[in-house]
Amino acid sequence: MLGTKITVKTDRSSGLHLRSSVEEVSTQRIHRSAISPMRSFRRWVVPLAVSLCVTAMAASNPLVQVNQVNTEIVRKYEKFEIHLELSGVTIQNPYDPEDIDLYAQFESPAGKTIRINGFYDNYKDADQWILRFSPDVVGHWAYQVFATDNGRTGQSPIAHFQAVESEHHGWIQPSKTNPHYFKHHDGRSYFAIGVYSPWGNNLARLDTFAEHHANFLGIWDIGYGGMVNSAGVIEEELGRYNQEKLGRLDTFISELEVRDIKLMVAIWPHDLFSATVWAAEWDKNPYRDITDVVDVYQSEAAWAYQKKKYRYLVARYAYSRSMGVWEIINEMNGTDGWAKGRHEEALTWVSKVDQWFAENDPYDHPTTASFSGGFGEYREALYERNDVPNLHVYPKQGWIPRYDEDLLRSAMHNYAWASRRFWENFDKPALFGEAGADLAYFKVQQEEYHDTYHNAIWATLTNGLAGIPVWWQFRHVNARDWDHLQHLATFVSDIDLANQPYRLAAVQAQGADVYALNTDTQAFGWVRSYRGDTVGGTEIVMEGLVPDLLEVSWFDTWTGKVVSRGIHTLQEGKLTMAAPVRPGDRPDIAFKINRAPR
Repeated sequence: MLGTKITVKTDRSSGLHLRSSVEEVSTQRIHRSAISPMRSFRRWVVPLAVSLCVTAMAASNPLVQVNQVNTEIVRKYEKFEIHLELSGVTIQNPYDPEDIDLYAQFESPAGKTIRINGFYDNYKDADQWILRFSPDVVGHWAYQVFATDNGRTGQSPIAHFQAVESEHHGWIQPSKTNPHYFKHHDGRSYFAIGVYSPWGNNLARLDTFAEHHANFLGIWDIGYGGMVNSAGVIEEELGRYNQEKLGRLDTFISELEVRDIKLMVAIWPHDLFSATVWAAEWDKNPYRDITDVVDVYQSEAAWAYQKKKYRYLVARYAYSRSMGVWEIINEMNGTDGWAKGRHEEALTWVSKVDQWFAENDPYDHPTTASFSGGFGEYREALYERNDVPNLHVYPKQGWIPRYDEDLLRSAMHNYAWASRRFWENFDKPALFGEAGADLAYFKVQQEEYHDTYHNAIWATLTNGLAGIPVWWQFRHVNARDWDHLQHLATFVSDIDLANQPYRLAAVQAQGADVYALNTDTQAFGWVRSYRGDTVGGTEIVMEGLVPDLLEVSWFDTWTGKVVSRGIHTLQEGKLTMAAPVRPGDRPDIAFKINRAPR
């Protein structure tokens, strides 16, 4: 029995997709798993065989064949990739699910059914239909692939694979136990430690992240250079996707996985929705052919294409444990629509995109959106509409120093105060998605600029933010900053933020700013003197702890080492302790408090 296969090729010079070859192919099943069928799938076997037979004879339905899988034993949270062959289909645009709808139903060992969409890949002329999935449960999985073309649906035979344990922890999501923090899918806490690297990336940059235990990176879909972004934007042609860029992004994400780094990807940098505001790249956005730039948020034509683009991104990348956060839009106030007063339309659009991802991303990656770094750009109406409140902090944009005589303390206060504001107003993991740049109180060349960075990362950790400020950008972070980032990563690595009821602590210090979070039996915090260059001897008083006997360990934030430990008792329900005096003392120190061993 024979069917007709139509292969889709891309003529990049004309931008048109052409039917380039027609050949006869056998309809025999060419992929069979060695694993026995699951009981829950036996009911499918007879109807499936009949369906394939009728399809082949009548040539009325598409034929779907699994050509290759990357493995039949899949490690938990790793990629299971299926390469498919479609026959008996007529396709004008392989990226349009209204033209060809390719998807699979996966059934977990527990009987849960998950729909995963496939996608067309033509990176380096691959001309390949692919489906990617990542299992979150160990055991026997079953799957079947479907293709719908012009109202006709065909399906592959049922196949199976085995999922086994791995050392990975999966995707990140807001914790249900302590919603101010992220957890991995397996429950392990995740605190975001990273730097914005929106373009100009290479493997050496990624190695810098990994060497310093950074686990978070922000990137834009833009065309400003680097291993990903020198290839233009994803949707350069309306409804068709830049395979050179997407193939590079495949490689980029694979490299992030090796280094255990999560990615925040700005799907819409403000540039792409701007013709007149700031960096205007509207002429690179094909939506210019279907809507005016000021109307992009309410354009139904643009929304129809967006949904298809989001579906493609989810199909191609959402499987990855390194896919972290979908940034719906970066700095919305830098777009013509917002600047020309389309505020309600813009906020409604954010809600719509957030809801789309909530309903269509099977891995539940969180969403975020942002405004620029001015003091007045705190936007509660925006934060209510997505998963991760995201504030940009650029002090030169209207952040009036609180302490005129002490700009370093003023800078630190901004980060501490804004972190607490998020904690008090939202039961969500919050981030400062951009910070620093050349918009701090000090110039990048000044030592105080880098002292500001040091203080900012510790002040945000100890005031309840879900990650350190994502500094804009890579080139503004020097070697000392990376070392201090690594010290903080070491400090926080054993704090179970997502699974313990941490709360902002009642704590005071003489001649110093002190911040801490605590449960009944443990705490962590950071203290910085504003009276001089040393913090040694500063007395700290904390309330809210229950055990009578507590161990306090002191952590040097400048060297990354524990410098002393001591046992303390509560007096009238309060813990009183003094920061240790050290040779070459510094103005700040961190601490951890736990129930003392008996």
